[in-house]
Amino acid sequence: MTNKESTNYTFLENFRYERKFRPETLSVQQVHNVILSSSAFFRRIYQPRYVNNLYLDTPELDCFHDNTGGSSERTKYRIRWYGEIKGKITGAIFEIKIKSAYRGIKKSFFLPDFVLDKDFTTKECHKLLKSAALPVEILDEIAGLEMKLLTRYNRHYFRDISGHFRLTTDSDISFYRIQDNFNRFVDSYTDKDVVVEIKYDEEYNEIAAGVINAIPFRMTKNSKYIDGIAKFFEVAL
Repeated sequence: MTNKESTNYTFLENFRYERKFRPETLSVQQVHNVILSSSAFFRRIYQPRYVNNLYLDTPELDCFHDNTGGSSERTKYRIRWYGEIKGKITGAIFEIKIKSAYRGIKKSFFLPDFVLDKDFTTKECHKLLKSAALPVEILDEIAGLEMKLLTRYNRHYFRDISGHFRLTTDSDISFYRIQDNFNRFVDSYTDKDVVVEIKYDEEYNEIAAGVINAIPFRMTKNSKYIDGIAKFFEVAL
């Protein structure tokens, strides 16, 4: 996968809203059937693909605690790529995702190819990030971060008839605890639920209720990073 092919990747230059739902009693096919039959006339776009995220945080899990403690502005740091979870990784992107309530924006930087295996340490991770020629202020910001969590899920993509609202479903969600070095990717957990997310630019917030209400799922807060850290670390939610 080349950088150009990193493939229908969305760069966020403005804040967008992200509304999440968790229909816990339905299979992914049942969820898709509901979406495709809704009055918002969602239709499939793109091909489904596996999404992988390697999250970084401070040794004290400051990002996690900011996200669970009600901080007005929350930040997550992750390396994202598509396809295989291990081996030679191409087309990866380093993201700084900033959230405020239901709104989010992200800074994104393409990374050189790298190999994810048991020898990929936090030190190697920082070498990779430095080789991407990140701005000096970003390098200073992330200097003390460590690898903490790897997530993987199968994502399907939909768009409503207006073209302003994108919907994704994530299923087959797996979490892997990542240590500073010598990771065998065996300390893992699988979530069998489906996560649904509707995303739209801030300018469409006034008309969003009609689309959101067309999906008969209960809206909820959901963060794969929070869920994963809670599984592997002794933390309070």
